[in-house]
Amino acid sequence: MRFGKLSAEQLQKFVLDKLPHTRREVVLSAAQGEDCAAAKTDEFVLFSSDPITAAMPCDRLGELVVSVCCNDIVACGGEPFALMLTVIVPPSATEKDIDEIMSAAAAKAASVNVDIIGGHTEFSDCVTRPIVSGTAIGKAARLVKKSALKDGDRLYVTKTLGMEGTTIIVDGGKESLTVEEQKICESYRNGLSVEKEGAILRDCPSVSIMHDVTEGGIIGAVAEVCLGCGKGARIYESKFPVSDFTKRLCDKYSINPARLISSGSMLFAASDVEPVKKLTAAGVEVTEIGAVSDGEVLLVQADGKETAVKPETDDMYKYFERCGL
Repeated sequence: MRFGKLSAEQLQKFVLDKLPHTRREVVLSAAQGEDCAAAKTDEFVLFSSDPITAAMPCDRLGELVVSVCCNDIVACGGEPFALMLTVIVPPSATEKDIDEIMSAAAAKAASVNVDIIGGHTEFSDCVTRPIVSGTAIGKAARLVKKSALKDGDRLYVTKTLGMEGTTIIVDGGKESLTVEEQKICESYRNGLSVEKEGAILRDCPSVSIMHDVTEGGIIGAVAEVCLGCGKGARIYESKFPVSDFTKRLCDKYSINPARLISSGSMLFAASDVEPVKKLTAAGVEVTEIGAVSDGEVLLVQADGKETAVKPETDDMYKYFERCGL
């Protein structure tokens, strides 16, 4: 493959033809010769960017970048409606790689009702494997800011922790899975969006904050949120929802599942149980893991010992180091 941008023919076939225009907020979308996209809304406008740099199949890259970027919009009480993608691939990449990235991104965007409205695609020797970065744009009638966290709020998390980390380990290709574990892993891949719970929680007045549990896992997520608004918390290790499948993989690589990247799980705080009842009625699993307080963020371990915790590097990097990835 050559260096630089895709040819006009490649851009049209492998990128633009995959991007339908469906959202009314988008008034100018991706097209040959256009320098930017445009949108119009009467509500708060939200922006969030994230890169996907892990080694994984191209279709997973395209799918994951949509989920991760849009989840951050949802976590602020918003509805994502547009996404811009930057795709940088090494000179050794093929048209098939671009096709797989964009096909998967377009399919995931369609599933969460988001238009991909532009970005950039390029072959470059600055990377040794495909890198995809996204910027999501959303709107919100009510902005859910982390500074609204209050003493006494109960802390909850949806679904099971470590879903994204589990899929990344499996995508590393070094695991032998049972048929049942393969099914579980596929359900995790399909469950990395928090749009469903976000749509419910943003309409609950008692919800003070929402936060997509990404790098640093649930411990990092709680610590980040509390650090940002000068609060403390007490969270209980024994209450963290982690599947036996994820525990098995984490034990193999000496990874703490509570420090493992967990997109698809939404951390939220609420002053009453209304949000929990609504999520449960909608079929979303919810677990109470602690409460907000003054002081430090304390992790109560299974033996009752309390340890002050803070945001730290995700344990996924331990897996990368041990596997030479």
